[in-house]
Amino acid sequence: MMKKLAVGSLVTALSLAIAPAAQAVTLDPHAVPARTQITVRHDSGATVSTANAHESRPALSLSKLYLGYWVLKYGAPADKARVEHMIRVSDDNVATDLDRRYPQAIPSIIHEFGLRETHYTGYWGTTTTSTEDVARFTSRIQHDPIAAPIMAGMANAAPVAADGYRQDFGTSRIPGVIGTKFGWSDNRRIHASVSTAPGFTVAANTYGDAGTHIADVTRAVHNAPGALPAAGGSSQAIGARIERDLNLQGPARQAVRDATRTAASYERQACASANQALAQVTPMRVCN
Repeated sequence: MMKKLAVGSLVTALSLAIAPAAQAVTLDPHAVPARTQITVRHDSGATVSTANAHESRPALSLSKLYLGYWVLKYGAPADKARVEHMIRVSDDNVATDLDRRYPQAIPSIIHEFGLRETHYTGYWGTTTTSTEDVARFTSRIQHDPIAAPIMAGMANAAPVAADGYRQDFGTSRIPGVIGTKFGWSDNRRIHASVSTAPGFTVAANTYGDAGTHIADVTRAVHNAPGALPAAGGSSQAIGARIERDLNLQGPARQAVRDATRTAASYERQACASANQALAQVTPMRVCN
């Protein structure tokens, strides 16, 4: 009973959430060695990338985002229920099973989203993509209700993946990030990551170990001055924390997700109104 009351109160709070200030980030492409590609995509659509960001490289477990979205949109209910776990712990066995059940999934997403630098080879684990493609795709789905389990899985990524590898590298180290999908090769010689934050999405891929991936990302990507600090985090981050901390399941979890989507809609409206008002006196944007 107490948990039910708590959920009700939290849902109400989420529904009344106001728009947080978006983080403003900068990327210095010249600080990135050729071994790494990085794309920073603002929610406004503005994109800054390294010169090699259009290279199609091993997608690693980032291809699970493409696979998972198709399953959530078109798959059987029992398979949809497996997607969040697949993303959260980067479960290769689940991905392999879903890829076998739905071989059309990744090719369909490539076509639907115009991912010209993404290539499906017949197996999710050998799919290739670019940081341009994965950043654009992730940015487009982040507020899509269909993708809520993917976003929840990214926001609650397990510290240790299903295969025992730590999920704490790359773009997850950028301040303001609220969710990350990690990828690594079996020999640990290639690492990739994509993260979302209020106002931007950032993706990176490195031919190197986790430490190299971290160093290249954090050397080149920085918060920029001019953005107002967020007071409490976005509704998406708050909703994810509620689910995690209360271990919500069934109707309670769905209620929080519905409230999160409603709050996110209010955030976007408030953001647009605030920017419109500010435009009369300053070029600064409160959020994107």
